[in-house]
Amino acid sequence: MTVRTILAVFCYDYIMSYEDIPVNKQTRLIQLQPYQAARLFELTENNREYLGEFLPWPKFVKTVDDSRKHIEETLEKRAQDTTYTYGIVHEGEVVGDISLRNLNDTQKTPEIGYWIAPEYAGKGLTTKSVQALTKLGLSSLGLNKIIIRANPQNGASNKVAEKAGYVQIGTEIEHDKPLNIWSIER
Repeated sequence: MTVRTILAVFCYDYIMSYEDIPVNKQTRLIQLQPYQAARLFELTENNREYLGEFLPWPKFVKTVDDSRKHIEETLEKRAQDTTYTYGIVHEGEVVGDISLRNLNDTQKTPEIGYWIAPEYAGKGLTTKSVQALTKLGLSSLGLNKIIIRANPQNGASNKVAEKAGYVQIGTEIEHDKPLNIWSIER
């Protein structure tokens, strides 16, 4: 490899890991910006019952400002290198959210969490997004292990973890609720 090739690969990897991750021709993971809060809120509002079945946060998102605050917090956490949160963007439209968190917490294993609007579920977008973010974590960020926690009743989330290459390593109780623990290692 020439120095130019190595530099090009490094620059691409650096840019990709901080701003934009290609998933496939129609889908990308992008760092959301405050101006996208209305779309994020719209997704939450239109899918509140669906999202609230397994996620605790939708009931607390009551206004566009709540979504804006979430995006601003993700930007702060990114600046601190503790969490990487992206919007799942399909054909130019934000359709979900995915994050890699617990990056600098010595007490916790890095973890991916995700959700997607129901009309985009079952199309492989979430699985491919998890694979892309996993690749970022294990290669660019040098993580050794990443986990996914999924409610045993949430068949779709468990299926995503399995299809993305994770292996179920057990179940734990969190806030009096069971969670399947899925893991992948470098």
